[in-house]
Amino acid sequence: MAVGTLVPLEEYLSTNYDPDCDWIDGELIERNMGEFDHAGLQGVVFAILYSQRREAGIHVFPELRMQVAPRRYRVTDIAVTKRRGKGILREPAFLCIEILSPQDRVTRIESRIGEYLAFGVPYV
Repeated sequence: MAVGTLVPLEEYLSTNYDPDCDWIDGELIERNMGEFDHAGLQGVVFAILYSQRREAGIHVFPELRMQVAPRRYRVTDIAVTKRRGKGILREPAFLCIEILSPQDRVTRIESRIGEYLAFGVPYV
């Protein structure tokens, strides 16, 4: 993963990155993604959850920005919520799913999971 770039919060919130990035304490952090296996699995999991949304009373979003702390924004591969919102998710999702890539490292993933759980996401 590339070294992060310092970016003011206002710029991060008003910019569309392709692919989207996390913003951690002022640093723009690239996410591992974009490979066939990652994209394929993300699509399958999303499709399964999306097909069950009405029956389960859920909303399913791919790559949704979520403010997990005052100076920490994460983009989760798939977020499941109990209600629909607008803009950035600023309350805990019901479920956050991260599709791991071969480049992912345990410390990075543990940090991400810890932030979701500390924010109040019950299922990761």
